[in-house]
Amino acid sequence: MAADYESLELLALRQCGFVTALQASELGFGLASMEEMTESGTWTCECRGLFRLERVRHTALDEFAKWCTWFAGSATVSHYSAADLHGLGHLQPRFIHLSTAHPLAAPTRQVALHRLPLADDECEQIGPIRITTPLRTVHDLAPGGISQVLLNEVVADAVAIG
Repeated sequence: MAADYESLELLALRQCGFVTALQASELGFGLASMEEMTESGTWTCECRGLFRLERVRHTALDEFAKWCTWFAGSATVSHYSAADLHGLGHLQPRFIHLSTAHPLAAPTRQVALHRLPLADDECEQIGPIRITTPLRTVHDLAPGGISQVLLNEVVADAVAIG
């Protein structure tokens, strides 16, 4: 199978420039092609099994899209990270919080992984990433050790934006 550059680029555009090695392989890129792309600077290897096409512009959502792509679309931005992206409170998360029902381990210490299934109506799509709704975000934060003052701020912001 010949490498399908056009399909790979379209896929990367939907994922903020990121593609997994499996996705590239399914589009006809063998290991030698992947190595050639990284050596030429066309792709960068972000971590094991994950590449970024350098032609795709960087966005504020890159770090979230990177890990959502790594989890093959099965991870949802949640908890503190979702609150931050929704503009709820001033939590300044130290980690990227993702929820997934899959038993995969967190690929890096930058990711705080929460094991929980989410219904479709508890999530929404913001560009290339899936994120919990403001209501679900508040529900996730409430029992998680957040101070009452910060939780009140998150709830007030959620009510204000609807």
